[in-house]
Amino acid sequence: MIPQLWLDTFSSGVGFPKIDLRILNRNSDGTWPTDGDVYILKARSFSEVRKSVPWADLTGQVPIAGINPVYQGQSFDPLGTHSRAWRISPWFFMKKVPPGTPHKVAFAAPARWANEPQSFFPNEPDLIAALWIKSQGKSINLGGESTQQVARQQAESALAGKLAPEGECWEGLKDGRVQLTYLPAWRLVLEPQAGNGLIRWSALQAGTIVDFEVMAVADGSSRKEMACKFLEFLLAPSQQAALLGATGFFPVHSKPGMEWAGSTLVMPSGTWFDRSEFILWPYPQPVAIVPPASVTETNLPAESGGEPKPQ
Repeated sequence: MIPQLWLDTFSSGVGFPKIDLRILNRNSDGTWPTDGDVYILKARSFSEVRKSVPWADLTGQVPIAGINPVYQGQSFDPLGTHSRAWRISPWFFMKKVPPGTPHKVAFAAPARWANEPQSFFPNEPDLIAALWIKSQGKSINLGGESTQQVARQQAESALAGKLAPEGECWEGLKDGRVQLTYLPAWRLVLEPQAGNGLIRWSALQAGTIVDFEVMAVADGSSRKEMACKFLEFLLAPSQQAALLGATGFFPVHSKPGMEWAGSTLVMPSGTWFDRSEFILWPYPQPVAIVPPASVTETNLPAESGGEPKPQ
């Protein structure tokens, strides 16, 4: 989700290439495409895609000046050698409130969110399992696969009949069919008057899940210099200043404690952001489908990663 105007602006420079923006999906054998120059990824994908695409060293190539220290030195790239943070979007509980609802009530996090009437949640097993763990005041990235699997099972059981595609949850919230859901902040940022302006968001004091996006350059790219220029372009003050209004995501150019500056919507209060996390769980491995005897090719289901990959 990069504005086309930005891509055209970058490509308008003398000698600058046209950007071919594609969705990053697994190959049929479970690997990831290796023919990109720049990869824009969620934090969870960084180490996973590196198994197929070695990352270039960005030291001295793409400055980190202006990037909030909070977004630097993350566990998947502690020294910031191979990645640059670009934008973030926290996930919030969102509910539609009646007109005149007191501020404290409207912005209160639901204590028993799984049992709320007319509630629907995105049918993304890892996301909901992570929320389930977070609701217990625990870190979502500790405990290993066994903890994650138990959380998936418990969340799916508790939310039976309450899971739907993310887009449907949002549309239902806007038209009143859904009263409570859990969605990325960018949706409400881009449509603040959705639901007649009566949609409010909240976060657990234990924190929330954050879509943390980073950029990397393929080490094998024949256009590494130009790829680094594209990263610099997206991190330039002008693009970062326009990011919130153009995409709904919050920029990484901010000062500690002022991560939400520029938002026209009231952000949840408290220290929830200090306790928030992004998912770093291993991706499920594609499972080979055994073909009928008359078929000679093995089919592997592709997993959609949903991240854009310009080249």
